[in-house]
Amino acid sequence: MKIIIHPTYFPNIFSFKTIINSTNILFEVNDHYVKQTLRNRTSIHAANGKLNLSVPVKFSSTKKEKYKDIKICYDSNWQKIHLKSIESAYKNSPFYDFFEDYFINFYNKKEKFLVDLNFSSIRLIFEILEKELNCNFTNEYLEKYVDLTDYRSLLTNKNFNEKVDFKNYTQVFQEKNGFIENLSSIDLIFNKGLDFEDFIKF
Repeated sequence: MKIIIHPTYFPNIFSFKTIINSTNILFEVNDHYVKQTLRNRTSIHAANGKLNLSVPVKFSSTKKEKYKDIKICYDSNWQKIHLKSIESAYKNSPFYDFFEDYFINFYNKKEKFLVDLNFSSIRLIFEILEKELNCNFTNEYLEKYVDLTDYRSLLTNKNFNEKVDFKNYTQVFQEKNGFIENLSSIDLIFNKGLDFEDFIKF
């Protein structure tokens, strides 16, 4: 399957399933940046339920900026907050000890641009799975593609196929909060480990 999709921050399970099951991936980076999308956020299953992790960015609402030009803001120590949140959420998961160092290293780096951070987050999961990530990036924005399946609408987390049957797997706080579907790929990595790939195959 050939697709076009946005590189998002630790993509949710449905988006990552789409990426990993594709033979040709084109990442959209030339459209205009819009707030309140998954470009800079992901969701994990914490003790009190669904927890959104957002990457602060430098964004001007008065002018249109391309996604690829959006810079990360480091005025707050958001990396430490995200890492601590992930630790609190998954330290009792089956595979936390196996993959903790990957995330410590990830959050110790400071990417300048959001797209680079997002791509690194995707590449991190591929690295854990020992999979090669073959992809390209757009050189310009095109509204329509003839030879690619367009998944760019997944950015809102509202337009994924609601008829998708998300497989239930054991989550750390499931007894307290119930099963939460389509969370960040982080959730599946720590709870399923290397079974991640088999779990999301079409």
